[in-house]
Amino acid sequence: MMAAGRKMRKALSVLLSFILIISVLVPGCSKLMQMNSDNHDYTPIYSSQDLFNQIYNELYRFEEDVYVETSSYDEFMSYWNDLDHQFALHSAFRGRDIQISRMEKKDVCRVKMHMQFNPCGQAMQYLYAKTVKDYPSEEARTVGEALLAIKNEIITDDMTEDEKVKKIHDYLIMNCAYALDMDAYTYNDAGSLVQEGLSQCQGYSEAFTALCLLCGIESRVISGNSTFGFGEGAHAWCQVKVNYIWYHIDVTWDDPIPDQPGVVRYDFYLKGDSMMRMTHQWCPYFEECYVDYTM
Repeated sequence: MMAAGRKMRKALSVLLSFILIISVLVPGCSKLMQMNSDNHDYTPIYSSQDLFNQIYNELYRFEEDVYVETSSYDEFMSYWNDLDHQFALHSAFRGRDIQISRMEKKDVCRVKMHMQFNPCGQAMQYLYAKTVKDYPSEEARTVGEALLAIKNEIITDDMTEDEKVKKIHDYLIMNCAYALDMDAYTYNDAGSLVQEGLSQCQGYSEAFTALCLLCGIESRVISGNSTFGFGEGAHAWCQVKVNYIWYHIDVTWDDPIPDQPGVVRYDFYLKGDSMMRMTHQWCPYFEECYVDYTM
């Protein structure tokens, strides 16, 4: 009996030791298993430019998630902070915050960034990227239908890229006004611009880029600062690719303030880097624009 008791105590001791080991290892094993079983493609990044490219590639595919891989979370954060410091993480087409989660093991850090799109971004998920089967929200439907109505009113299939870009630029200026002294959160997206005819710089930029994309023309919202005149400080404008060449275009600054019905300016229409640097400031990660467009 005594021998049997000793055997039972020994077996119990081994069992308890095994349970203790498992309790310590399982969280780490679970995390490792989760990391190894993740079937997403994580793109290795080695610079701030790489991170910028990944975020922007997914943003303009209107995908909500971005997956990148670095050697450590500190390395990722050094790139992230660089973009943030240079105002390269603007909120065009999305909410202001990007949610970040990570999984780490030795020498590898996988980072998932989640973007919540605003109504214009949601409309573009349906109209442009075709990543959803219907408008994700009624607000998105309202914005999307307004964008389509503008496109159908001013664009025809026989137009050149030059003509389409000018039509979009002129339409927004002729039918919209800068929301001077109004709440920047309410009047700073394409929704307020295409529905009420009022917005600030991001609204002009989102609407212009969205309409260009719907017309098959590459365009991006560029974030940075204005360094001259009215509105000095944080600012957004666009880059657009016309006949294989990238240009800057600032629809906001081509719309007179206060509003002058019927007046369209071309002071910041399809300009190169050299001219734009006189009044605008941006980080080096956006497309280079070598020349001014000749009208």
